[in-house]
Amino acid sequence: MNLSLTEIRSRRGELVERARAERVAVRALLDGQSNVLWLADRGVAIIRLLVARKGLLLVAALAFAVVHPRRALRWVVRGWGLFRIVRKISRAFA
Repeated sequence: MNLSLTEIRSRRGELVERARAERVAVRALLDGQSNVLWLADRGVAIIRLLVARKGLLLVAALAFAVVHPRRALRWVVRGWGLFRIVRKISRAFA
């Protein structure tokens, strides 16, 4: 199992070249998806902003409920149903 130094250098060169080729391939793949990744990144940033400012989110929800009570009630019912489904799925996989 002892490899000679030249074999090790040769193998290292092959691996370095393979890694370079894989980086180029991944970069080409990601360049085509930059808009999707940007949109996902902005969505995560907005969610973090809302979580950090829970009071602002509560005020907006209350204002929406006052202006459109029936629509707000429908959203609450849908949200509750989604919460129950997510909870059931998370318990199934826990």
